[in-house]
Amino acid sequence: MINKFLIVLIPTLVLIFSFVCCASSSNSGQKTYGEEMQFMEKNYVQTFYDDFSGTKLNTKKWEKCPEWQRQDVGGYWKNDCSYLEDGNLVIECKKQGNSLYSGAVRTKNKFKQAEGLYKFRFKAEKSSGLWYAIWLMCDEQGRIGKGATNGAEIDIIEILANDPWQEEGKKQYINSAVHWDGYGDSHKSNGSKYFINDEFFNQWHECVFVWDSKGYKLYLDEELIWDADGNDYGGTNTVPTYIKITAEFGTWGGPIDESLLPAKMYVDYIAAYKLK
Repeated sequence: MINKFLIVLIPTLVLIFSFVCCASSSNSGQKTYGEEMQFMEKNYVQTFYDDFSGTKLNTKKWEKCPEWQRQDVGGYWKNDCSYLEDGNLVIECKKQGNSLYSGAVRTKNKFKQAEGLYKFRFKAEKSSGLWYAIWLMCDEQGRIGKGATNGAEIDIIEILANDPWQEEGKKQYINSAVHWDGYGDSHKSNGSKYFINDEFFNQWHECVFVWDSKGYKLYLDEELIWDADGNDYGGTNTVPTYIKITAEFGTWGGPIDESLLPAKMYVDYIAAYKLK
């Protein structure tokens, strides 16, 4: 009698467990790779997606960047400055004691691709003495002698609220740039600025970044704000890159205003696509 009961019970429990797991997975908010979209009359298929649902960073997709010192004012990337909250990735910038800290995550060794389309939604709090960034990176950026074609850093957006070297009224902007030939004496770069005002901050914005064999294009809220011919940027990169979402303190961001700290950037989702 007991054996017959177990024969019926065990498959039933397995079925219930499978149903619960499937239900939990379907409610996670994570789209299945392979979803298709059309942009500018071209068809793309999804290769990466994260909407930052849940309570912890998905370590199958991301890792926190090493807690390195960054830039020229002594700031550090710190693990507890990047976290999930209310369905968003939060990149926090703060002063703790006498030290400056900011968050940083990347998909290194988990996801990378060359060319394609990237789409993300974000909002940033205004601050000074720092900048937020969503960018692409590869180890081959340090190769020297063949321009950007065999490895580059591609800064999709760097958001500055206070650049002390810009003229009055033009200190806030989105910077988009490409860096190649390492970061030493051979380093080269080219970039473009899109000026913003106070209304930009604390508002949600959607970006679409397109990288093809000819160069790079960035659309902010459906407006084309960066149209880069690869020939003007060391040649279009052909090497797969991984995604980085970061913030850091530095002189480029202007004087540090502690009254505006902590400051945060929120990312609602980020997706990558390849041409179908």
